[in-house]
Amino acid sequence: MTDRSGSLLELLEPLYHDHPAWLEERRAIARMIDDAASTRSSILRAIDAERARQPAWFGAPDMIGYSFYVDRFAGDLAGLRDRLPWLEQLGVRLLHPLPMTRSQAEDSDGGFAVADYRAIEPALGSLEDIRVLAADLHHRGMALAIDCVLNHSARDHAWAQAALAGDKEKRAYYRIVDSEGEVAAWEADLDDIFPDTAPGNFTHEPRLGGWVWTSFYPFQWDLNWSNPAVFREMLGVLLFWANIGVDIFRLDSAPYLWKRRGTASRNLPETHALVAALRAGLDAVAPGVALLAEAIERTADILPYIEPVTGTRAAQLAYHNGVMAALWVALATGDGRIVGDLVRDTALLWPDTAWLHYLRCHDDIIWSALNGQVKPDELDRISDFYAGAGGFADGRRFQARSGAAPSTVGMLASLVGTEGPAAVGRYRLLLATMLALPGMPMLYMGDEIGLPNRADTSGLKDARWLHRPWMDWDRADAAAVGNGPGADWLALTRRLIAVRSRFPALDAKALTAVQNDTVGLLVVERGTGGETVLLVANFGDAAQAFPRAGDWIDAIDDRPIGVTIAGGTVVWAVRDV
Repeated sequence: MTDRSGSLLELLEPLYHDHPAWLEERRAIARMIDDAASTRSSILRAIDAERARQPAWFGAPDMIGYSFYVDRFAGDLAGLRDRLPWLEQLGVRLLHPLPMTRSQAEDSDGGFAVADYRAIEPALGSLEDIRVLAADLHHRGMALAIDCVLNHSARDHAWAQAALAGDKEKRAYYRIVDSEGEVAAWEADLDDIFPDTAPGNFTHEPRLGGWVWTSFYPFQWDLNWSNPAVFREMLGVLLFWANIGVDIFRLDSAPYLWKRRGTASRNLPETHALVAALRAGLDAVAPGVALLAEAIERTADILPYIEPVTGTRAAQLAYHNGVMAALWVALATGDGRIVGDLVRDTALLWPDTAWLHYLRCHDDIIWSALNGQVKPDELDRISDFYAGAGGFADGRRFQARSGAAPSTVGMLASLVGTEGPAAVGRYRLLLATMLALPGMPMLYMGDEIGLPNRADTSGLKDARWLHRPWMDWDRADAAAVGNGPGADWLALTRRLIAVRSRFPALDAKALTAVQNDTVGLLVVERGTGGETVLLVANFGDAAQAFPRAGDWIDAIDDRPIGVTIAGGTVVWAVRDV
């Protein structure tokens, strides 16, 4: 064995040194690291070396992500490869198919109840299809992101089934408590994630003789990360997929890994240490592979996943759900300053980190991300607004934790007014603003053609399926030739992405300065010297004075900017030389 696992084991030692199996697990982890390193292909090692020269490669101006369900977008993995030209023409360089691993046989929470971490859902294809897809993407200068569901497995998983059958080793892979009293003691400090559809955090399993921890749904059993065998198993999953060709792992449910009595068991220091250890394990084998933390929390609680105060390398990317929610708040209130405040206050300093920015995704808009920045009654009003209370939006309310504003579900197009010039104008305001902020942008399937909410919502057990429609390829094909209701959306999306790719000032690591002194107006300067781009977004109704002297051109439309910026409009201003 080599010493390539040394830094990883140092990070794990404080977590596991008292565990009776730790010495054995140390040796097993070191062997696994060596085996994975020896089998990494020369092609993938070359990609690692190239990315070492550009550590924030995912933040390049032309790096645009696209998130989707494979079956709803293209049927299966073979169909997805057939649709790559569409994504290339859109300007996408990173594909994020939502969970593709084999999932629970019945309800699987959209694939997030994983029954086999190393197998593909049979209806989608095979492992070989993933190898071929990854190689094809790399040949095209594109990249692949996949989900790694860290917090829980499906009840259908072989580990859980072995535990149900009496296997003591696999029983220790899960958090199981013996009595209702112990359940109550834990619950006193825990939140309900799905209070309407899955209240509580424990599920009674008679065959286990106790209650298994189920933070999300009863069929999703929380893994016991205080057991070093679980760490070994899950790091092994990351290394397995990294050697197939995956470029980014989305660490699903990252905040929930470590549990401690008397706390909310979210965002604990031990959890941050685990993420850092996963990073160290990848660094030993596949250093060019990035980690994306899915921590839908207050911004202050997200920062330790990406730039921890310990200085330890952790995830390179994290969802900036605060900025996402703030953009929707700005649209509803007519004041963009909240976005500027967040951008200014969450500047990242390390050379290999970036925020992931987005407008919509497969999940709900969680307004509690802005607790402490927006008053609770205002968040309630905004939640009502996007649920259709007297405005242009056609979303729905979604369950919320106690004391929080209900979340919002709905496709982007439906939330901005569904169709017509006004809706497209709001889309332009949001998309152009998001694309100019410091970070890596991620689009959501169908937003580029203004795809509205699902028409058939009968029998939905989970309201989030409202914004998980099937891709409308008739609408898309018509839009591609300038016809139909999706044409303006597609033309705008392609234009913005193409223009963005030309400006080094819009790299995630380019300097950023926020001017936030005018009600309604968001002003963000990107880059330095002659390479600057000035984002000016007027979320209000009234025209505002352009905040700079001299002659400027809007790079989006390649036309001069006047002395004012009309209400509800946005420009990427560059100096007219």
